[in-house]
Amino acid sequence: MTSEPGDPHSTAGLKDAVGRIRERAGELFRFGAKGLQVAAFLSEETDRFLVSQFEQAAGANGNLRHELCERCAVLAVGGSGRRDPAPWSDTDLLFLSRGSPDGDFNGFSSTVVRNLWDAGLRLGHTVQSVRDALTMSLEEIQFATSLADARLLWGSEAMFQQFHNRFARRCLERRLKRFVRQCVAERLEERAKYGATVNQLEPDVKRSLGGLRDLHLIRWIGFAWYRVSDFNGLRGRGALSYDDARSIQSAYEFLMHLRTDLHFSAGKEHDVLNRDEQLRIANARGFEEQSGQRPVERFMQTYFRHTAAVSRISDHFVDRHQPGSFLRSALSRLVTHRFDGVHEVGPHGINVATAHLDAVCGDIGRILRLYHAALLYDTRLSPKLVDTIRTRVAEMESVDMVSRECGKVFRRILRGAGNTGRIVREMYATGVLEYMIPEMARTRGLLQFNQYHSFTVDEHTLRAIEAVRRFEYHEGTLGAAYRAIRHKATLHLALLLHDSGKGFEEDHSVVGARIARSVGRRLQMSDHKREMMELLVLKHLSMPHLAFRRDISDADLLVRFAHEVGSPERLRMLYVLSAADISAVGPGAWTDWKSELLTDLYNRTMIILSGRPYQTFEEEHRQKLKQHVRQSGVPVTSHTQERAWREWVDERLESFPAHYLMDESPAQITRDLELIRQLRPQQILVEGRPQPETDSVCYRIITSGEPAVGCFHRLAGVLSGKRLGILSARISTTHDGVVLDSFRVIDNDYAGPVPEERINEVARTIRRVLQGEVSVEEVFQRGRRFNERIASEPISNLPSRVVIDNDSAERYTVIDVFAHDRPGLLYTVAHAIYELNLSVSLAKIATHVDQVVDVFYITDLSGRKLADGDHLREIRDRLMEAIRRFEEVDRLQFVS
Repeated sequence: MTSEPGDPHSTAGLKDAVGRIRERAGELFRFGAKGLQVAAFLSEETDRFLVSQFEQAAGANGNLRHELCERCAVLAVGGSGRRDPAPWSDTDLLFLSRGSPDGDFNGFSSTVVRNLWDAGLRLGHTVQSVRDALTMSLEEIQFATSLADARLLWGSEAMFQQFHNRFARRCLERRLKRFVRQCVAERLEERAKYGATVNQLEPDVKRSLGGLRDLHLIRWIGFAWYRVSDFNGLRGRGALSYDDARSIQSAYEFLMHLRTDLHFSAGKEHDVLNRDEQLRIANARGFEEQSGQRPVERFMQTYFRHTAAVSRISDHFVDRHQPGSFLRSALSRLVTHRFDGVHEVGPHGINVATAHLDAVCGDIGRILRLYHAALLYDTRLSPKLVDTIRTRVAEMESVDMVSRECGKVFRRILRGAGNTGRIVREMYATGVLEYMIPEMARTRGLLQFNQYHSFTVDEHTLRAIEAVRRFEYHEGTLGAAYRAIRHKATLHLALLLHDSGKGFEEDHSVVGARIARSVGRRLQMSDHKREMMELLVLKHLSMPHLAFRRDISDADLLVRFAHEVGSPERLRMLYVLSAADISAVGPGAWTDWKSELLTDLYNRTMIILSGRPYQTFEEEHRQKLKQHVRQSGVPVTSHTQERAWREWVDERLESFPAHYLMDESPAQITRDLELIRQLRPQQILVEGRPQPETDSVCYRIITSGEPAVGCFHRLAGVLSGKRLGILSARISTTHDGVVLDSFRVIDNDYAGPVPEERINEVARTIRRVLQGEVSVEEVFQRGRRFNERIASEPISNLPSRVVIDNDSAERYTVIDVFAHDRPGLLYTVAHAIYELNLSVSLAKIATHVDQVVDVFYITDLSGRKLADGDHLREIRDRLMEAIRRFEEVDRLQFVS
């Protein structure tokens, strides 16, 4: 191919032609054209360009050109056939030959393909004979679906019509069930890969649930059944209702506009609506903050409203068009039976006789009884019944208070065993749940724009209900606690409402408690159960807060918490609710570590609520520890040695802080004491132990004297400098200055097990820093300089904060640091605390909420709690300044 300037057929000329098409489409988009209008322009202009390339490739030889036009056809298929391309979509073509492709046809198609690739188009193309293409359509469902939207671009019209008719007859008419089944299976597999929930926080607008691909699924199945694939045509055939057709046409435009925007913004194919793009688009479309909702949250709520509609309509369209065999239909009639003379229960769910449909679906009480029956029979309502319920519930007028009978049936559903979660989700899909609890309407599609949650508020809530029902079969403390709860309906109601206060400026727990009070009255609950539900919603963050961020060996803290909860039943409910809430956050949110901490708090509080003084429990625990260590310690050969050993053990155990004795296992404490007994002055013991169950490594450091001074911040600096992510830290110092610190870390340099030489290398560096052979700042800065940045700029706009709590602990001042997670943050804060002449007695690290929360229990250097007043304000200001400087340097490094 020539490359002379100005030659339209050169590579540069072809690229310019394609570039001009996209540039003009971009101008249309910027001046306000709709997404489908831009797609139509791209389709029309690309068609013209393609045809020009076909003509060019056919050459000047009139006989050859005529022969090609008679015995071949080039079809636009897939997205190109649908005429809805995005700016950087693939160009999907089928080169079709009447017989086996010969040299002339292969030369023609090769020239076209080469030129189109040179032009910068991404091709999805195939070259086939008519016979082979028909065979391929029977074997590959993706190829078959692409033919549903095929249209002729160039070549023989008669040949194209003949091929299309044969395809419809052989692949669709004769194999309708197989075609539909394969379409659905292919889509279900794609959904699972790209997100099997509508309310995914970074969705793929094409492939995620409720995206463009679900609209394509309707078109493909519609074409198989009715030979039309556009939505208005399907409405004309009675396959779609007027409202459904209008909803999906509106969603089609919204999603096409969004996908076009994403492509133009990236300058390439880009279909994922990530958080950066969400912020940009929300701002560009003029969404404003409203009633505590950020602009991006309001934009995404609009997005989820459209995708939820697409998902619902697509699923019901598929349900209605799944072909059934004659035998299955006959068997269905045989095993179907009626109850109440109106309702039918069969293999395909619950239905209502047509004569009674309006009467049943116009009464909320009868609708609730249908769902209760579905729960009891472990089945579903029929698609027709679901559609009717959705329509009729939307027409019902809201009431301030539902009847006592409706409230009872509703709570009976929530109390029920088995598939309660599925039934609640189905009630939500038809609007029944919102009718019973109108406040839930505000959470529909409500985005939680942070790094913690994976789902919208409504999806998170539904998953929490599904999670709590699984606890029925859970072994251990959590399952036992759930099974022992007497008021399960109240617990499940509290779960439905626990995040209902989100999206307001006020604390969502406080708002949610008010909503719970209102819902309790609406459902005519007893005062006792309503107050219990209010407490659960108000305090639903209390247990995670205490378990993950406070010293739960503190008896005073436990007594105050037990007083707030008030009874064993409420504690069980709060414990289970907390576990379900965390489990529903997203994949990997509920960990063994969190389970252990939450269960530990539950067990300790239950001791108090059972009437047993916690101090007695502590003393019994200490005596058991002494007995265990005495029996497991060094061997003794005389009564004198035994007495000396016993006295030494007692003295050592009395010197450790309570949190160490309550949190560590007796075996670990015994091992630590044996090491401390052999510890020489200035010696530094470092041990690194892999923890395969959590893919982490635990480093334990024991030392005293000079190396122990400022030990915590130096350890944090070394670990950060070695590119280790610090998951947790436990700081323990005896009364006579022996330091025993442990850090659980993730080694970011290794995807699998961490090699022993790496653990030894880290241990050597720790010893060198504590011995003063190398400075911690040098190790930290070297690691920071060579650390591969895998994180992005923080997406949350929550500000960094330092909160000083002088009330939670009797002997310590507690400092909570809220900041965005960055390598080196812990070292920065710990070093600032050291420079303020403060001592860290306990640290709880990286609790994984919207921001990192690092918690420090501190005293002055003499071990006293800090006084209120100017000193605390100075500490807070100095820490904030250290964090600000650190984040600024980190931000500049990220930008560079």
